[in-house]
Amino acid sequence: RDAVSFARYDGERRQMTAPLLDISGLHYRYAGARSDALADLDLTVQEGECVAVVGANGSGKSTLARLLGGLDRPAAARRAGACGHDLLTGDGRHAARRDVGVLFQNPENQLVAEHVEEDIAFGLENLGWASADIRRRVDEMLARFDLEGLRRREPHLLSGGQKQRAALAGVLAIPRRAIVLDEPTAMLDPAGRADVLAAVAALRAEGLAVVYVTQEMDEVVGVDRVVALEGGSEVYAGDVDGLFADGGLVRRLNLGLPVAAEVAQELARRGRPLPVLPLTLDALLAGLGGAVMRGTGKAGRAGAQAATDTATVAAAAAADGAAAGGLVPAGMSLACHGVTFSYEEGREAVPAVRDVGFALAAGGSLALLGASGAGKSTLLQVVRGLDEPEAGAVVLDGVEPGGEGYAALRREVGLVFQIPELQLFAPSAREDVAFGPRRLRWSEERVAEAVSDALELVGLPEEKFGDRHPYALSGGEQRRLALAGVLAMKPRLLLLDEPFVSLDPGTRRQLAEILGRLKDAGVTIVLATHDVDLAWALCDEVLVLSDGAVAASGAWEFGAAATDLLARNRLREPLLVELWRRLGRDLATAPRTAAQAAEALA
Repeated sequence: RDAVSFARYDGERRQMTAPLLDISGLHYRYAGARSDALADLDLTVQEGECVAVVGANGSGKSTLARLLGGLDRPAAARRAGACGHDLLTGDGRHAARRDVGVLFQNPENQLVAEHVEEDIAFGLENLGWASADIRRRVDEMLARFDLEGLRRREPHLLSGGQKQRAALAGVLAIPRRAIVLDEPTAMLDPAGRADVLAAVAALRAEGLAVVYVTQEMDEVVGVDRVVALEGGSEVYAGDVDGLFADGGLVRRLNLGLPVAAEVAQELARRGRPLPVLPLTLDALLAGLGGAVMRGTGKAGRAGAQAATDTATVAAAAAADGAAAGGLVPAGMSLACHGVTFSYEEGREAVPAVRDVGFALAAGGSLALLGASGAGKSTLLQVVRGLDEPEAGAVVLDGVEPGGEGYAALRREVGLVFQIPELQLFAPSAREDVAFGPRRLRWSEERVAEAVSDALELVGLPEEKFGDRHPYALSGGEQRRLALAGVLAMKPRLLLLDEPFVSLDPGTRRQLAEILGRLKDAGVTIVLATHDVDLAWALCDEVLVLSDGAVAASGAWEFGAAATDLLARNRLREPLLVELWRRLGRDLATAPRTAAQAAEALA
């Protein structure tokens, strides 16, 4: 421990008995808004404590993060303190920014320097640290977040996950008393997520107060307390078990459950309840070994009801699929032959995609997996035609580039970007969705119908959201609006770059259902994601990229070699596959959903 360590605060922390973060009766309203974004909110976080903040998109989580970091002024509060600083005064907020680090939901909003190492050093330089101390601290952060090989990379050339790690390194480089992390793992691969969770544990051990905003219910399990927001107000504050035990509240807040709890819930619906709601696979396996799995006297009736429910769901899905069939024409086949692309960095070419080849039949679904920076986003942009390959070719419906009709085919390829703000620019949600159909020279009547249908499909009904400015929406709502803008043009090939990032669990389920309906309707889907569980549930085939090259492709496999390949690429096997493995069952029969798992177990 030296001048750049957290030790400088040990004595001060021991003397502090009051909460490091202490909020009471907090109100905040955005300019021009009709209601408060936060209303009468209370929150306290003690030294060394980790409090998770959860809630649906638009519930006020990110607004709270900014206020705790002293970045915005509360409209009113009985008490608003951060590390002993009064957030109601300008001087207090200025001082709080030094002691409270904030990681924004979108990492691009806090990357400011020319190179990664300079960005990490930026805050330390502003605080007047000695050059030698800055160098030591920057090297420590580069190693901690696996960024050493990217120290001279320009931030805009990083992948989304790499930007997230670089931004987090910059925040944690400065010794803090409290850290507010706004969805810190949203863009990270599974290994990167594990690294961040380990870093949070280390911060707590060092005495920092941690506020952890997340949409990942599996990440909530290890925190000290959880606070749930709805419409800017606190509706739950307590332990994790108590939150998930309240099924009505979980459904109302669109929170969802950890995978283990979902399986247990589905078992209960089939007359096979577990004694305790499990939140981890270990707890689920322990519960499955109990005598309760012999069932109850009501098992027959419950099983019959489950069968009826399953039939009802299947009928509804079939109807939805039929309805979705009117949205798009038949799917488009896709093939890449030796596709290669490099970015220019200074005078050097940096390979991003190298000799990629694969084929996907019309109506097929492909999960594009790989570590952060593996080349997934670049490959999607090349397929869409935003970047031209320096070698190889993208073939659409069997037509080579330059062939008759190829330009028209490319217009039927839709791409949803990783950062939705990149494709939102119109003054209203309605006009943003209408932009693409108008570029296709559709009649205004057809445009209006397409806009209404697309907004309804993504859960942003036109009567409520049509007139709202895209930047007045929450991050999750912006993501859905970006998808609506693409779906309105009725694409035959849909490319999605991390579409589930920053969505609350309920909206994530809704989007997964939308994609399932489009898939059933015949749309060809390529899904780039770090969420292997959703990829497993949605996609029939998989393509793993490693350093821009194809490491594996084809149908899903989970033998020892395949599992090792996933691990080498900072991925993991889906949790339901892991459950099947630990139960000693045939992995060829591994379920893709919690309902399928429960049906087989029951």
